Amino acid sequence: MIKFFRTIRKKLLTESKFSKYLLYAVGEIILVVIGILIALQINNTNNYNEQRSLEQEYLLSLQSEFETNLKKINASIEENELRIQSLEYLLTLFDKNVLDTVNSQIISQKLAPIYGSEISYMPATGVLNDIISSGKLNIILNKRLRQHLASFDSSLNLLNKQIDGAKFTDEKLRAILYEKGSIRKIVMDIGFMDFEYPSISEKLDNKLMFESIEFENYLLGYRLLANATNGPRLFGRIKTEIETILKEIERELEK
Repeated sequence: MIKFFRTIRKKLLTESKFSKYLLYAVGEIILVVIGILIALQINNTNNYNEQRSLEQEYLLSLQSEFETNLKKINASIEENELRIQSLEYLLTLFDKNVLDTVNSQIISQKLAPIYGSEISYMPATGVLNDIISSGKLNIILNKRLRQHLASFDSSLNLLNKQIDGAKFTDEKLRAILYEKGSIRKIVMDIGFMDFEYPSISEKLDNKLMFESIEFENYLLGYRLLANATNGPRLFGRIKTEIETILKEIERELEK
């Protein structure tokens, strides 16, 4: 094809038909430009299709990750609700008339959720962090989804500050138990562990801790922290964001 155009060009120059040659040259340039534009369009189409394919992979991976995160936040909310209920009950025991009606086993059952675990939430963020750190978040076309994904980390930071504050109170409560109470008594009363050997603490009654103003103050403080954590600004906010992200992902995958 190129040889054909060269032959025509030489013939026109030989015959001194400059105007025709000029017209031909312009036409040849136009054909070259059209060819370049077509190539660019094909390349752009290929790039677009590759990005959409990558977007689908990201969406499916994010969907799996945030479905896991939804299960985790629901478990954290449920666990914290049990913690709140136990704290509310324990706070009633600082009334001696109420304390005298309760046996040691019930007290251990209510102390177990307090000392058995901490307020926590550990989401999976591997896929999200990889997308953001690689600068490929813009591959996701849904602007609303991009905004929620980008802000998820800031919501986690706010929650982590609350959890860090709760750890201080949790440590104080443990210190009181270590000094004035019996861990052995709790684990035996709830059937978590049996001991074959005697101990100086086996006859210790954890009711003695309810004579401590410090214990009451830290229990109340922990109750307020736990309740705030389950509120709309922390666990509630995280759950709402996860549900919104999953809805937007599902909407994109259905297109």
